[in-house]
Amino acid sequence: MDRVPASEAEDASSILAKGRVLIMQSSKQELFLKLLWIFYLSATLIALFSLLPKSLFHLGRGKKGALAIVHIYGLIHTRETSTGWGGPDTDEIVRRLHKISEDDDIKAVLLRINSPGGSVGAVQEIYTEIIRCKTKGKKVIASMGDVAASGGYYLASAADRIVADPGSITGSIGVILEFGNLEGLFEKLGVKLQVIKSGAHKDIGSPARPLTIEERQMLQASINDAYNQFTDAVSQGRRMPIEKVKALADGRIFTGRQALAAGLVDQLGNSRDAIKLAIDMADLPENPQIYTDETHSLLSMMQLISSRWANLIPWLHESETGISLEYRLQ
Repeated sequence: MDRVPASEAEDASSILAKGRVLIMQSSKQELFLKLLWIFYLSATLIALFSLLPKSLFHLGRGKKGALAIVHIYGLIHTRETSTGWGGPDTDEIVRRLHKISEDDDIKAVLLRINSPGGSVGAVQEIYTEIIRCKTKGKKVIASMGDVAASGGYYLASAADRIVADPGSITGSIGVILEFGNLEGLFEKLGVKLQVIKSGAHKDIGSPARPLTIEERQMLQASINDAYNQFTDAVSQGRRMPIEKVKALADGRIFTGRQALAAGLVDQLGNSRDAIKLAIDMADLPENPQIYTDETHSLLSMMQLISSRWANLIPWLHESETGISLEYRLQ
């Protein structure tokens, strides 16, 4: 038998080794594609699940009457899309509350609030529907989580009763408007913005120039008007003299226990205490049907993370709406 030359044997071994490497690489690529497909499919299912009508979810069975639970978490803003990023979808909450107001079987509404507030318009959109629920005869209870401050408290003040944890952060009654002035940075970078405008104040709030004294006065007037709308709502909802409200409405925060002493909440307790209170006030059976909008934990986590970033960098959301007055905890 002829012997194979050493050089040819080495070539054959090299080919086999390269073949094994290619097979391993192919397997890794196939595994990567499979994982990518699983991720894509999971993301699609999550997106579809988040679009399901939240009112479909319910717990318990009752002979008569029902309780609806509406969650208001994160920064409150009206957005162009309802992806769940950046906080709750205001339009979805408004639709849900309106549907609840038209449902004669629902006798009570529990607002579970864990929010530092948000834009004035978005907060007032939700507030209007809460008032509509009350005019339709629903009992409305607000339950505070970690935070129900500024716009979060604005919404709570519309409720018939407010329940807070002793350590809940609330109050912060007031309005804020922030601008970034990048004039110095632009100058260092050699950047000059050329602005052509129809009026002297059309570029008010531009990062390329400071505010004029007149513009500051104009914006302060808007702030004052929004502030008066806030204090009027609290005075009406809490049945508190406007002078007393304004004495508390300097932007300060309160713990739940401090808020109770100040008359800003009605009692201390957790969400279960708030549910029991709602059942008692609406004269519901001991085990009523409960409708809830609570979604799966992953979407809630996405909303929470994005709202935390938006709270740290508040001007990130301004690209959608421009200048925005805010009932927001600073």
